[in-house]
Amino acid sequence: MKTVTRDFSCRIDELVPLARLLRASYVRDQADFRALLPDDYTAAFLTDYDQRYAAADALEETSVQIAKAAAFTQRLRELYEQLPQQLDFLEARVRRAEGLTVPAKRFGVVAARQARNEDDHPALEAALKTLLQNVAANAAALGKKGHKAADTAQLQTLDEALVAETTGRGTQLSNQKGHTQDNTATLNALYKPITHLLTDGKALYARSDKAKKADYTLSQVLKRVRQEREGKPAEKKG
Repeated sequence: MKTVTRDFSCRIDELVPLARLLRASYVRDQADFRALLPDDYTAAFLTDYDQRYAAADALEETSVQIAKAAAFTQRLRELYEQLPQQLDFLEARVRRAEGLTVPAKRFGVVAARQARNEDDHPALEAALKTLLQNVAANAAALGKKGHKAADTAQLQTLDEALVAETTGRGTQLSNQKGHTQDNTATLNALYKPITHLLTDGKALYARSDKAKKADYTLSQVLKRVRQEREGKPAEKKG
């Protein structure tokens, strides 16, 4: 899939307010626009503009997607915090258990701890899988040392949650990338008629009306957008 890049240079959160201010200027001046380009500035232009504006205004901000991905990361951190103590308890019981099917050093505790400490998710999932298999095969020997079925269930739950969270985070990051691409395409669609208003507005008023020319000068309109965002009163013209 071809990467969609932004056609506009202003900030993403400035584009919709920019479109709103330009729309107000156009509605005021649409008779002049129709006289300049009657085939382009019909009633359909404003209808199409409003549809593009509504689509852009309804977009879920990319920051929301980033926050969702961060939530997955935080959940994984919480799971990681639970694991060390469980591994410590299990390691103590493995060390004292008799008749194990595998040597204590190869039981899986060391590999799980190392993967966890290195934040290696695939390695940790594999290590926990091996560890749980060895726990199941040595349930009787470990049971004599105090390891209960509830301990295994807790470790199993943690493993399943880790897999789910890792998969979910990967999906979320993928969605975020696609989400950003979709957003960019929608914002580009809104920016297209904006460029026409800016160009044609300057053509109309550059030599006849400085105040209206400013209403179609990108730097001036963006200045008004930023003043609104900061709660500052707009500068008086003329």
